Amino acid sequence: MAAESGMPWIECIARVALAEMLAEAGDWRACEAQLRSAEALAMRLRSALLQYAVYLVAAAAAHERKDETSALAALGTAFGLGREHGFQHVPAWRSPAVGDLCVLALRAGVESDFARTLARMHALVPRTLPFRVKDWPWPFRIQTLGRFDLQRSSGQIEASGKGPGRPLELLKVLIALGGQSLRADQLADALWPHAEADYAHKSFTATLHRLRRLLGMEEALLLRDGRLSMNRSLLWVDTWALEQTLAELDETLRAPAPASLDMAAKLMDEVFALYRGPFLPDESEQPAYIAYREQLRARLLRCLVRVARVWEDTGRGDAAVDGYLRCVEADPLFEAPYRNLMLCYQRAGDAAEARATYERLRAILSTRMKTMPSQETQAVFAGLAASGGR
Repeated sequence: MAAESGMPWIECIARVALAEMLAEAGDWRACEAQLRSAEALAMRLRSALLQYAVYLVAAAAAHERKDETSALAALGTAFGLGREHGFQHVPAWRSPAVGDLCVLALRAGVESDFARTLARMHALVPRTLPFRVKDWPWPFRIQTLGRFDLQRSSGQIEASGKGPGRPLELLKVLIALGGQSLRADQLADALWPHAEADYAHKSFTATLHRLRRLLGMEEALLLRDGRLSMNRSLLWVDTWALEQTLAELDETLRAPAPASLDMAAKLMDEVFALYRGPFLPDESEQPAYIAYREQLRARLLRCLVRVARVWEDTGRGDAAVDGYLRCVEADPLFEAPYRNLMLCYQRAGDAAEARATYERLRAILSTRMKTMPSQETQAVFAGLAASGGR
């Protein structure tokens, strides 16, 4: 109708919208044809806004069909126009798709400042939450590995007050229990295990109110039908980023060994950048913390063992040793990596390093925990001695 009525501006918008629909249907050839026609109209009209719309959809379509080279080229042009002309919105705008493009731009370093501005202004939520995108403009960032830290985009949040009822205690328990759809009575019981149900519920309600006030954004914590959830589109938590990275590492290790080696090494670097120590190491009395701490450690070790096995099988034993050493350095009280490190040294014929690793563990446990290595670790050490390792 726009073409027949001689309204090229409307025709261009209609072709852009049709191109989006064709991309969703997987009809790439027809999509590209519509985009070429829309681009020609935008150029003829000398409209930077229409060009911005065309290249945004072209980038989204190329990204959808996993053509990253074409996607980045179109995205660079679109975001360059947006930055130059101050565009923040266009016809046929679809927030999730534009959110995905902002993630792509930040990963590739294409018009990063404009991508962050766009994501922040429109509170964009990509289809896959970007916990592993370093520069995504999260309203809140929470660190729990190695130490606890809570920061708002405008700066660090300072909490006042002490005792088990303080707001941050609720936030920490939420994270330890997964942060999603947790019953209010379950959280109240975790925080006030020896209190009567009515008192615990009232304390929970008051503490939740104080936590929301501390964050300054009520929608960061969602209470629906008696269940509390952290809003994953507003909060970045290092454990969520770690779990996402470990999941990709699991997937990578299912690929043939030669193809997965470089990616596995890259992902392990990302893992150790996140795993700066055990989960909430200074707060060991809360059972939820202990359980989640050990769960994370076990999952980390499983991935590390699988990666180390691949490295050793391909003649890269030094990389396996380095992985275990990095784990030990991040979490000196995590005993299992010491055993694997001892076995790596034993297989490499380096009995002295294997023995030194055991002595390092024994000294740390004796000094900090007043305990000895476990029987399993002592059995590995005894095996070293039996094989002539002393």
